[in-house]
Amino acid sequence: MQKLVFLIMLAVLSNPILAAQRVVIAGGSLTDIVFALGGGKDVVAVDTSSTSPLQATQLPKVGYYRDLAAEGVLSQHPELILALQGSGRPEVLTQLRSTGVKLNLYDKPTNINELFNLIGQLGRDLNRQSQAQGLIARLKQTLPAKAPPSSLSALFILSAGDRGVTVAGPETVPDLLFDYTGIRNLATAPGYKPFNREAMLVSAPDFLVAPSHVVYSLGGPEQFCQQSALALLPAAQQCRLLVMDSLLSMGMTTRLPEAIAQLAAYREQSAL
Repeated sequence: MQKLVFLIMLAVLSNPILAAQRVVIAGGSLTDIVFALGGGKDVVAVDTSSTSPLQATQLPKVGYYRDLAAEGVLSQHPELILALQGSGRPEVLTQLRSTGVKLNLYDKPTNINELFNLIGQLGRDLNRQSQAQGLIARLKQTLPAKAPPSSLSALFILSAGDRGVTVAGPETVPDLLFDYTGIRNLATAPGYKPFNREAMLVSAPDFLVAPSHVVYSLGGPEQFCQQSALALLPAAQQCRLLVMDSLLSMGMTTRLPEAIAQLAAYREQSAL
């Protein structure tokens, strides 16, 4: 009996991920997936990008994942930290690891296969492999087929101000949403890049999409559309703007089918 107890304790101690009970997450996509896997009960704090599910928003915050401070994270007494690549400065990550806390870094997914890989990886790391397999299967069932290309074009605006406009191009979640809904993304540079004002005027998007935190930081849709960097665009003058939840539109999460449906509904409305 004593030998059995010893072996069980050895197995647990040799795998700190399985033994972890206090988890801190930095990255909205990770938080969304961990809760979808049923691991939310172990989560004691999240970063400010973790706006889904509702339970996560009620947890203590450790700041924005890109600007993590070791003191804020360690004040939650974590046994395991799950973070997206790009979380915190290198010296912050070194400081966290120096305490002996297990820190796992994950690549940020930008396409469907990468999302499935991330779900599988988190499932293995949290000993929730069967839940991960079930979640992937459900997502595959609920993801719609890609819509055929339409004549509509759009831009996803990450920022619009005196310094110009930053838009989402290929290798971003907004671009994937455009692809699934048959909308032509007028931004062609990979990632989030500045968009030349003259080129934007020539391209003349049919409508604009923007994350809620950007729109409401400027006062709301009307004020957003009145930004000088957008003012000459017919789409901005008529405020043809879809405001989407920031994590829903920019993070690869288990709510991807919902994001596609929301953009598809606006596309149908715009086509009328």
